[in-house]
Amino acid sequence: MTDSVACTIAATGLPPMAWALLPLAGLLIAASITDCTARRIPKALLALGGLSAAVCQAALPSGVHPMSWHEPGTPGLLSGLMAATLMLALCVVLWRLGLFGAGDAKWLTVIAAHAGPGLVATQLLLTALAGGVLALWWKARGRHDTLPYALAIAGGQFALMALMAQAGAPDSLNSPPMCP
Repeated sequence: MTDSVACTIAATGLPPMAWALLPLAGLLIAASITDCTARRIPKALLALGGLSAAVCQAALPSGVHPMSWHEPGTPGLLSGLMAATLMLALCVVLWRLGLFGAGDAKWLTVIAAHAGPGLVATQLLLTALAGGVLALWWKARGRHDTLPYALAIAGGQFALMALMAQAGAPDSLNSPPMCP
C-alpha cells in the first residue's frame, strides 16, 4: 500500500483491515438484494467482486488480504486466484449435483478470492450452516420457491469475518503507518 493511501486511511481512525472489508460487505449486501428481488446475481456484480478481490489482494501489505493473514509469504493476487480456482472446482461439483445454481457457484468463487485458499473449506462450511438456518426459516414461513442462496453466502461470509476479527489480525494490518 502506498504511503499516501496508508496515511489517508490512518487519518480516518479505522484500521486498514476494516477498509479492505468494506467493499466486500457492500457487495455481499448488493448480491443478497438482487438475488431476493430478481433471483439472479448480475454479471456486473460478479465483475465488481472480482475487481474488489484483486484490488484488496494487491493493495495490502505484502499482498496478503486481511482474511488470509495466516498464509504469510503468499503473494496476494496468487492467493486470491488459488482460492477462486479451488472454490470454483468445488462449486462446479455442487452445481452439477443440483445443490445450488450457477450464479451462486460463481458468486461464492468471487467471494473466495477475497480470502485465500486456506479459508475455502471454512467458507463452504459457514455458508452451508447459514443456508441450513435460512432454509428452515424459509420453510417456516410457508415458502416453497427456491431459496435466494446469496443470503446464505453473505451470512457465511459475515460469520467468517466475525471469526477472523475475533481471532485478531497481525499488527502490520491494524497499525497506522508513520505519517507526516
